[in-house]
Amino acid sequence: MNFKIHHGWYILCLLITVSACSDTENENNLINLHTIANQDIVAISFPASTETVISINSQYTFSLQGLQSNNVDTINIVSDIQWSLSDGALSSIDQNGLFTAGATAELITLTAIFGIYSESIDIKVSAAEFDQVVQLNDSVINIDMCQSRTFKPIARYVDENNNDEIRPVDSNIISAIEWIVRDQATNNLSQDAYIETVNKQATLSSLAAADLIIQAKAFSQFAGTDVTSTNFSQQITANINSLKLCQNTDTDLANCDVSSARVEKDKVISFISVANYQAQDGSNFNENISANSKWGIDNSAIASLAFSSDRQQLDITGKIEESSTVISVACGDIEQAIDSIDISQGVTLDSEVSCTTGANCLSASTTLGIDQLSVTSLKVEANNTDLTSSETLVLSTRPDEIALVTTATFANSTREVVTSDIGLVYSVTRGNNTVIEGISGSPGVYTVLGSGTAEIKLDFGGKTFLAVISIP
Repeated sequence: MNFKIHHGWYILCLLITVSACSDTENENNLINLHTIANQDIVAISFPASTETVISINSQYTFSLQGLQSNNVDTINIVSDIQWSLSDGALSSIDQNGLFTAGATAELITLTAIFGIYSESIDIKVSAAEFDQVVQLNDSVINIDMCQSRTFKPIARYVDENNNDEIRPVDSNIISAIEWIVRDQATNNLSQDAYIETVNKQATLSSLAAADLIIQAKAFSQFAGTDVTSTNFSQQITANINSLKLCQNTDTDLANCDVSSARVEKDKVISFISVANYQAQDGSNFNENISANSKWGIDNSAIASLAFSSDRQQLDITGKIEESSTVISVACGDIEQAIDSIDISQGVTLDSEVSCTTGANCLSASTTLGIDQLSVTSLKVEANNTDLTSSETLVLSTRPDEIALVTTATFANSTREVVTSDIGLVYSVTRGNNTVIEGISGSPGVYTVLGSGTAEIKLDFGGKTFLAVISIP
C-alpha cells in the first residue's frame, strides 16, 4: 500500500506559518486541518484495486482511503475530496469521483486532494477492443452455499498494435455478458447457482453446495462476432453451521429466532432466514440469506408467499382467519423439484420444503397463525340517519320501527356492512320492553313501543358503539 505520509511536525509548521498568510489562506488552511483531524487521518492513498487502464467511452468510480494515526487502520473517505485531471484531458471527473473516459485514447494524471494531503495516479484511457473474458476474478471467489458475492470478470483487450491488455471488464461490456452456469457432473444448466448483472456489477449467487462450470458469452469487438469464454471451474462450499427463521425487524441476528408467530387476515408479516457460517479464520458469523433460500408453505390457501422487491425478506399475507399454516425454509438440496422455477427471482413453493436425505442441507420452520382482521371503527345508522356513539339522536316523530345498519372499517382500510354478522352483539341497556323491543330474526331491527330514551350497545371486533335515541 503506497501511502504519502505527512508527519505531525508538518501540521505544526503549517499552524506556525498561518499568521503570515492572508485571511483567505488562513481560513482555507484551518478548514483543511479540521477536515483531516476530524477523521484522524495522517495519510491518503488510492486502494490497491484501483484500475489504471480504462476503456474509451466508459465510466469508472474512483475512491480514496485514509490511514489513521495508529498507522494500521484505514477508512474509506466519502466526502470533502477534490478531484481533478491534468490539463488538456479529454476525459472528465466529477466531485463524486465518477470518471467518464473520452472518445480518444490518452494518458492523464488524476489527482485527489483531501485536506492538506494530495495523491496522484497515472491513468491510461485505452482504445483497445474487448475480445473475451479470460477469468472470473483477480482472486478466488470465496462463496458458501446460499451466499452472494460480487466479482470483477477479467478480460482480454487488444490494442491497435495487436498487443493484449488483460484487465477488468469495463462498464460498457459488463452488462452485455451472458453468463452460463452448469453443473460439472451433469453439464446441465445449474439449479444451484446463477450470475446476474445489476448496476454494472456481476454477482454470483448460490442456493446449494456445488461444483460448477461457468462461461461468459459476449460480442467480441476485436473478432466482430460472439465469443464464449473457456470453462471456469467454481466451487461452492458448505461451511454452514445452522439455519433459523427470524422476523425482518430483528437486528440482532445472533440471538433472534421465531418459534411461532401470528398475523391478521389480509395483513403482512415478514421473515428472514439467517445462516451461521464458519469464516476462513475459524470464527463464526451470521448472515441474512433470504434471497438464496428455498421457502415453502404447507397450505397456500391459508397464506401467500412473496419476496420483497430486494429479496431480502419473505412477505407472508394471511388469507383465512382463525387458521394456521407452517412456513418452512431450507438452504441446500431439497426433496422438492425446482427445475421449472427461475431461481434468480427467488424460490417459493406451495408445499413445505424439506432436505434431501444425506445432502448438504439445513432447514427450519415455524407455525403462523392467522387472526381475524382487526376493526378500527364502527359506523351506525338508524333509519338512514348517522349516529354518533354515546350522543343522543332526538327524533321529531315516532317511527314504527328503528332499523340499525352497522358498517365496520378494518385495519386494511376496507369497509363491510356487518349488521347480520354473528360476531356483532346487540344489547339494549335502556328502554327494553318499554320503549323498544327487538324483532326476532331481524338483527338490528326494533319495534317502537312508546316514548322515552332507548340505548343499544353494539360490540364487534373489540369495538363498542352506543346508539342512543330519544323517541317522542
